[in-house]
Amino acid sequence: MSWVHVDFDDLYWVPLPWGAWDERPWDDEKDWAESKAVVLLTYHDLPLKRKELKRLSTLLAARRQVFEEMNTSRESYLYFAHPTEEPLDIHLWYGPAEGDRDVALRKYARVESPDAMLPPQVEEFTTEALGTGLHSRTHVQLDDNSVAMNLWYAFRDEKRGVDVIAFASSDDLGRLSVAEPAFDAFVRSIRLVDDESEL
Repeated sequence: MSWVHVDFDDLYWVPLPWGAWDERPWDDEKDWAESKAVVLLTYHDLPLKRKELKRLSTLLAARRQVFEEMNTSRESYLYFAHPTEEPLDIHLWYGPAEGDRDVALRKYARVESPDAMLPPQVEEFTTEALGTGLHSRTHVQLDDNSVAMNLWYAFRDEKRGVDVIAFASSDDLGRLSVAEPAFDAFVRSIRLVDDESEL
């Protein structure tokens, strides 16, 4: 089975680690969160103030816990336009390709989503590594009557027989709209690898 590799920019993106810490470069969640907070602030040329480090590391740990407990994706990443702002998030799923390609991609991109408030905006989306798939924008009403915008990206790697899905959502429609080019660039950096020699 292939797995996903993403050439993300550490200036803006933080991958969230799942599972045990035994084989990771950090001792525990606290160590991971504090080190990532330092990286974010340093890369943005911001002072390493204790209060800001604590705020940011607490936020990172909390988001990691939430998304790990949700267990709806294989990988999740936080996007920080700036460390002082709330992050957005994107989630990746990939697995064996099943069924007709076009039918599967339309399903994964939520082209016929029954929850959509408006007809989804759907377009072809091409990356060098994954080829041409689908990208959609949908708007859905949440339980508290607020509205969220969802970004869906769906691809099939015919050679490897793997489907790849990327998903982002936020009830801050303006922020997600502004950040969409960054999410597009992130998705374009996704590739499938079969072993470490391809990294």
